Amino acid sequence: MDYSVSMKYTKVLQAILSSYQQTLSEEEYRSFSQEVERLVNHYHELLSASKAGSERAQVTQQLIDEQNLLNSHIKISCQKGCGACCHLEVEITADDANLLARSILQQKIPYDKARLQEQAQRSRLDSAWKKGVVAANRCVMLGDDNACSNYENRPATCRKLSVTSPPEYCAPSDQPPVPVIAPMSEIIMSASISFSDNEFGSLPKMLAQALERLQSVEAIRQLDFAEDKSVLDEIVT
Repeated sequence: MDYSVSMKYTKVLQAILSSYQQTLSEEEYRSFSQEVERLVNHYHELLSASKAGSERAQVTQQLIDEQNLLNSHIKISCQKGCGACCHLEVEITADDANLLARSILQQKIPYDKARLQEQAQRSRLDSAWKKGVVAANRCVMLGDDNACSNYENRPATCRKLSVTSPPEYCAPSDQPPVPVIAPMSEIIMSASISFSDNEFGSLPKMLAQALERLQSVEAIRQLDFAEDKSVLDEIVT
């Protein structure tokens, strides 16, 4: 597969570049932006060694986790059971969706099927998401205890999302939360979304599509005439 595509930058990385362009000299900004481009290309090449889908998702997530460890000196207020950010329109990659769907089907991880179908019908930036922490916006994998039922396989976007402000700022409040900005994590995410076969969209829509595809493949797998199982294995990875 040809991976020689134009690099896409996350919104956060674009914002960082825009800010630096306004504060640095022309020469300094050129040097900075060239280094960012070099790093995105580096991680893109690194990820290209992995098979598209669950395997590439796991490598991306591992790289994000490594950055979290490097930034562990930053005290974050996010704790198990907060759940506020689990009511946002989180966008994930097709790779992450594949890994989520596989883990749900193989490990029988519970999720809210009805809410998934409802949320998957929403358009991007749907006004419903602006209502914030309400039942209709709960992530389909958020348990009654406000903890993720599929935490081990949570998407890269969820892994890099954290704040340093008090937890109550994340709920409806006059005080906005203060997110942790990790440029290297944004660079890794940019490298991931730059693959032409790695669509980037809302979690409900991407997960619903992945579940439908994998469930269809599993149904075919059960048929007597599906003799070449290796072909099906290639589809579900």
